Amino acid sequence: MKKQIKERRKYERYETELEVLFHVKYNLETKVSFQLIRGKVALAGKYMGVTRNVSAEGLRFNSSRKLTRGNQLYLEIFLPEQRKPIYMTGEVRWSKKLSKRKNNGFMFDTGVKLITVGRRRIAPTVHFEKKYGVYWSIVLDTIFSSFKKIVRKHQIVR
Repeated sequence: MKKQIKERRKYERYETELEVLFHVKYNLETKVSFQLIRGKVALAGKYMGVTRNVSAEGLRFNSSRKLTRGNQLYLEIFLPEQRKPIYMTGEVRWSKKLSKRKNNGFMFDTGVKLITVGRRRIAPTVHFEKKYGVYWSIVLDTIFSSFKKIVRKHQIVR
């Protein structure tokens, strides 16, 4: 008999495959050696990953780095044909080893609760879109409105 897993997702997930760069935010009192310092925050090296899905308040990505629940992250999400990344912050909710190493060498799957997009807090932007019957937020709006612009740019005019 298969064990039933309780669904804990609050919002629908949308599959994505976007490049993400991330680094862990450290408190100066806990980490000091070999890190860049910006203001009152020390930044470790950047790591690369690829998103797997995104929701109104979170995202999942694969990377070569095992993260710990509670780690605070700075993320840069790169959309196709966009020069500047979308800057986000978030907190690691879980990170686990993948059963098989991905072709690109990624070994870990990580879930992140997003806190900000740019400097804007996400929680107050989450709302239910009655017309489509889905929860939406600045996260989805930022990512998918950029995709709409790319699609429009490449549409064939007849």
